[in-house]
Amino acid sequence: MKLLKIFSAAVLLCTCFAGYASQVDELDRLLKENYKAASLAPVKRAGDDIFLRRVMINVTGKVPTIAEVRAFTADKAKDKRSKLIAKLLDSPGYADMMAMRFADMFRIKSEFPINLWPNAVQSYHRYFRDAAVQNRPWNKVARELLTASGSNFRVPAANFFRASSVRTAEGLAKVTALSFLGINTDKLSADERKDFAAFFSRISFKSTDEWKEEIVFLNPDPVLLTAVTPDGKSFEINSPAVDPRVVFADWLLEKDNPFFARAFVNRAWHWIFGKGLIDPADDMPLPKGFFGKLFSSESGNEKVLNFLASEFTRSNYDIKKLFCLILNSCAYSADWKTLPSEQTEAEKCFAVYPFRRLEAEVLVDIYSQILGAHESYSSVIPEPFTFLPKGSPAVTIADGSISSRTLDNFGKPSRDSGVLAERNNNISASQRLFLMNSNWIYQRTGSLPWKIFKKRRMNDYLRTEELYLTILSRKPTAAEIKKIDKYRKKLDRKSRWRVWSDLAWALINTREFLHHH
Repeated sequence: MKLLKIFSAAVLLCTCFAGYASQVDELDRLLKENYKAASLAPVKRAGDDIFLRRVMINVTGKVPTIAEVRAFTADKAKDKRSKLIAKLLDSPGYADMMAMRFADMFRIKSEFPINLWPNAVQSYHRYFRDAAVQNRPWNKVARELLTASGSNFRVPAANFFRASSVRTAEGLAKVTALSFLGINTDKLSADERKDFAAFFSRISFKSTDEWKEEIVFLNPDPVLLTAVTPDGKSFEINSPAVDPRVVFADWLLEKDNPFFARAFVNRAWHWIFGKGLIDPADDMPLPKGFFGKLFSSESGNEKVLNFLASEFTRSNYDIKKLFCLILNSCAYSADWKTLPSEQTEAEKCFAVYPFRRLEAEVLVDIYSQILGAHESYSSVIPEPFTFLPKGSPAVTIADGSISSRTLDNFGKPSRDSGVLAERNNNISASQRLFLMNSNWIYQRTGSLPWKIFKKRRMNDYLRTEELYLTILSRKPTAAEIKKIDKYRKKLDRKSRWRVWSDLAWALINTREFLHHH
């Protein structure tokens, strides 16, 4: 098993690092065309310490240790970033982060309004985590979700249609369009919605004698129906001899379909950069109407999207290869800031890496990682009450009904609709008050320096450096050292030990710590 894992990592590294070089070059060329068209000044590459923290948080939801920062920044190899990306994509943390993202996307939640209940939640969440571990092609996962029938406890993919708050044909069409086409059917006319919803009009549900179990099945009553796809193709379907869901899946997964690959690529870009190449990533426009000519003109970002979609299709919908390509791009390696007069335009073109707050689960897990303290997570409704084991990472929470006050405060999504906007990454007054006044934070930051120093004989510079490396994943600047020393000298000699706990608390409250950058 260990040899198989090593072989798998080696194959992924080869794909990311060597075999994909020409595709990365082409992606960079398209991105730089955008920068040139916008007359942007050249943006410098992010430093190794910034890149290390950025990619570890994006891919695994963790920050690097002191040893990892020192080793990576000291490494002189030109390919070290590509090697790091490959290693992280083969880690358990990647699978946990992808499972969390899919759980948001596919509304994995026990309670109202989804009402999957705990057994189905665990089965469905495990399905997506296993898919991430195995790197299952996205088209195969999509087909399973769209065509599965059976018990929602025993056939995980059957939960796709089961996990909808509105289980009418139009309600099921809406979650399908959101998930696989990246479009919002509310913007369609009533006739367009009806024609599209016909594909999902024969899906039925029935309960069993087992508590909360439901069976997803195709209505056996014969009917001839007409259904229309987003590109205007009309299908006469004799159900149940022909399953309308299969007809739709066949159309969706055709190699030349303009929707499927673009929708997932745009969502993946959103996961990495905080916004899509076309934004919002799950509300993509349909030029000239639902049945009109699609994608007749390309903006700079849309050229990038179409290129990535074609590569995603060519790789047989390999999600890790897609991430390899994006994470090795010049957009991902860019610094997070440029000239103030150009910052807004640079962010639109992804000439700089977007500065945005960490996701609630990631932020809480990083607190736990650094401070050595863990929150408790439980459901609020007794169906039955669910309590997670102490120390459970927040990113591994399967059930959207399970949370904590801190997670709710920092914008954990409700998973009611599956839209990206459910996750709120804005900074609020209540968050600031929590960070500044929380005893939970203050007590643990007060003891953090002594856990790091471990009674070692260290000078002030080394102590400062280790606190910065632990919390911000970088060394302090000369100006920062000067300020800290000035503050230390203001304290009387008996109180100077306080400088380290005060510094830890200050760093935990910085925008740099709280944000992707």
